[in-house]
Amino acid sequence: MQKDRIEYAIYFATKAHKGQKRKIEDIDMIFHPFTVGMLLQRNNCDEDVVIAGILHDVVEDTPYSFEDIEEQFGKKVRDYVYDASEPDKTLEWEERKKHTIEHLEEAPLGSKLIVACDKISNLEDLYECIEKYGEEKAWSSLKRGKEKQKWYYTSVYKSCIKNQDENHPIFKRYKKILEKLF
Repeated sequence: MQKDRIEYAIYFATKAHKGQKRKIEDIDMIFHPFTVGMLLQRNNCDEDVVIAGILHDVVEDTPYSFEDIEEQFGKKVRDYVYDASEPDKTLEWEERKKHTIEHLEEAPLGSKLIVACDKISNLEDLYECIEKYGEEKAWSSLKRGKEKQKWYYTSVYKSCIKNQDENHPIFKRYKKILEKLF
């Protein structure tokens, strides 16, 4: 019996992220991609978008490649994961973030929704950590401080809504968490 594609994506991502932890709290990394996938599914995104949401960090954070993603899940999922990934982790933080912002402007809606859900998950986790531990500890756990993070997350939001309906429930949730944090 063949596994459902979404179930297989969960299995694949769980194996790929085994042993990895989130930056701020001692929580397994896999919680984040699951949250992204669930947000996408709850907002009626198609199966390929949901799968790519679950797999969005696999190439960035594990030994797997875009070719592995395409082989297991198809070209469309691979392309969505590509759009949600930073191209070169050896570049400086600012260069990587500028690339993401520019690339997203012309990306398809599915890619924009995946990235928006990724950012929603990150920012909502950050907000919870601020509530729990205070601003200093939460912001200091990130590579750049509050002002640089504000620039990045706000710029990504603007790229996501470019040529899209900003009243989409995912974009509205993204804007709401931006307003709460910044």
